[in-house]
Amino acid sequence: MSSDSTPDYSAVVSATGFLRPRASRSLEIFRDHLVTSHRVLALLGAGLSAPSGIPTYRGPGGIWCTHDVRQICTPGGFEENPALVWAFELERRQLITDARPNAAHYALAEFAKRTNGFQAITMNIDDLSEKAGHPEDRLHHLHGSVFDLKCTECTLAISGVDAEQAIWSLLQHDFSIPLTRNAIPRCLNLGCDGLLRPGIVWFTESISRPLLAFLSAWIDDPCDHPKTIDTMLVIGTSALVYPATAYVEAARRKGARVAVVDIEKEDPSLLGLEEQDWYFQGDAATLVPEMLKSGFGV
Repeated sequence: MSSDSTPDYSAVVSATGFLRPRASRSLEIFRDHLVTSHRVLALLGAGLSAPSGIPTYRGPGGIWCTHDVRQICTPGGFEENPALVWAFELERRQLITDARPNAAHYALAEFAKRTNGFQAITMNIDDLSEKAGHPEDRLHHLHGSVFDLKCTECTLAISGVDAEQAIWSLLQHDFSIPLTRNAIPRCLNLGCDGLLRPGIVWFTESISRPLLAFLSAWIDDPCDHPKTIDTMLVIGTSALVYPATAYVEAARRKGARVAVVDIEKEDPSLLGLEEQDWYFQGDAATLVPEMLKSGFGV
């Protein structure tokens, strides 16, 4: 966390080759802005849960450094080898089950409870935000949850206790014995013989249209304020990665100032951040509580 008390406006060369001032690194200035914000949108990525012991995807030691995404996180990979996918997902599920929310999850949950005009979009599938008490009507999962299930053939989708019971045999499996296709539970609907799979959005799959429609409507809501969105928080993901780029651009069009929190060291100028924005590099569990501790919106 930077100890700078004033913005760093030294010029840097942006991706377009033009000189531009750096985004601010001042927590004090950010908090002064946040406390006056009426509407705040947050995008939450893997870096939010990294302090809880859940690996990120692209960073050092991340999932994509140790696994082939085509084999374990695509519909084609599941069709070819569902046992391999389930072995990976069950290992990840156990890691997530054992994890606990960190200070950033709790700070965001408290902020959501006290800020009427707040919505959070999470790309995480670990449900740690819910464990921290984040209100469900102010938290929206782009990629689903590792604890949900759906059928490969029909529209069946289940969660909670029903999902756990449906894969109970898998949860009890001794993985010193290779998992086979025949061990994968089948759909619960009569007449359907589809395989049950994790209810998460894999690569090449589409995000829920109703969810996208809701988020679009919320962003575009003119409300009673001159600016539809005052602040856009990007926590634990690079602002260069989709869908962060799309939501940052949408929020900025509605007047938002953008604050990025990422453990990876990036050049703020290459993230498209402007002089009025903020960039904080470091551990989300340390930075986010400091950012939000006095910033409860109107």
